[in-house]
Order: sequence, then structure tokens, then C-alpha cells
Amino acid sequence: MKPSPAGFEKWNEVHAIKHDLDKFYNHPNRLFRYIENKRINILLREADIGADDKVLEVGCGAGHILERIPQGKLTGVDISTIQIERAKKRLAGKAELIIAKGEDLPFGDRSFDRIICTEVFEHVLEPELVLTEMKRVLKDNGIISLSIPNEKLIIFTKKILLNCGLRRVLEPKESQWDLAAKNNLDEWHIHEYGLKLIIGQSEKIFRILSVNRIPFFFVPFRYVLKLSKG
Repeated sequence: MKPSPAGFEKWNEVHAIKHDLDKFYNHPNRLFRYIENKRINILLREADIGADDKVLEVGCGAGHILERIPQGKLTGVDISTIQIERAKKRLAGKAELIIAKGEDLPFGDRSFDRIICTEVFEHVLEPELVLTEMKRVLKDNGIISLSIPNEKLIIFTKKILLNCGLRRVLEPKESQWDLAAKNNLDEWHIHEYGLKLIIGQSEKIFRILSVNRIPFFFVPFRYVLKLSKG
């Protein structure tokens, strides 16, 4: 059920408590870990962050992506107080961390050289407003590297495994990230994202420089896009 704007932050915190991102990134399924690692590697490759770049991650969660960035002046924002506290513990001062909505970024125009936003748009109330805000705070020669899930393919694959009695192929054991569970197909997602939707939203605002299909061209469980102002 889509949360109301008034109740969104509380709803999001409930899911932040339920879904520990440490367990997500250390999932017992090897294929799952391979896909997520490839997503992050390509996301950071497309961002091409330099030592002097000012970098913003929108929807930084518990800081797992920022942790893997070796250089640059790093800033992360997230609407979740819980996630920001987790990120502070993880990053130990490596990045400035701020509680803020992606739809209302607390920065001046043209503040950042690079912006990263990964697996966020399906969780926010107004993804197109988030894109507009990212454009506002991006420098004119800046780059955005973002990723989304291919929701239809992911849900289709899960349903096939469930219907064939192969649930534990996907999930070797019960966990908070029980990806094969019927009630965990999309419970933290407000929007059902795919390539057509993100391209339609992005090309209104940005120039699309590249589209990467993860892990393989013909099996795209994730998409990574590189954008510029044009």
C-alpha cells in the first residue's frame, strides 16, 4: 500500500528497522551478491569520481556505497534517521551525513560535481521531483550515476521460483531479507520501476549518456544510467 505523504517518514522508518542493509549486502545467495557488487562497481565507474570532486549520494542508506568511494569530498542524505545513524557508525567521519528528503535537498544550486542515487526512486513519493532537485544541485559539467531495479523481471523470477517449489534456490535460509517470501516481493517499493519509466523521466531533465544492464544485457535485473545536464 502506498503511504500518505503525512505518514511516509514513519512508514519508511518501519521498513528501515525491518530490513537491515548489512544483511542485504551480505546476502547468502552468491548470485544475488554478484549482481549487487556488479551494480555498485558499474555505478562508481560511471560516476568517475576525482580526488577534488564534491560528491553527493541521494538516499545514502547505511553508507555502504559511500564506504566504497576512495576519494572526493563526500556527502550523503537520507530521509531515515535510523539509516543516517547507521551510516555515521559505518563511515566514522568519512562523509558529511544529513537527514533530508531527496525532493528537497538542503544545498545551493550547482554544489556538486558528482551525484549518486542507487535503488532509491522506487522508494520515494515523488521521483521526478528528486531528479529535478538533483539537476539543481549538480554543476553544469557534472555527472549523475543512478540505478533502478527491473521490477517486472525480478517479480516474475521470484514467482517462477515460488510456483516451482524452488524458493530456497533464491534464499538458502530464512532471514530479514527473505527475497523469496510472497510478502517481500515489493513491500518497501512505492513504484514499479523499469527501463522505460526511468528513461521517460530522465530524458525530460537530463541527457542520457549511457545505460548499463546488470548483470547481463539479456538478463537485466538492474539498470545503471549515466546522466548529464546536456
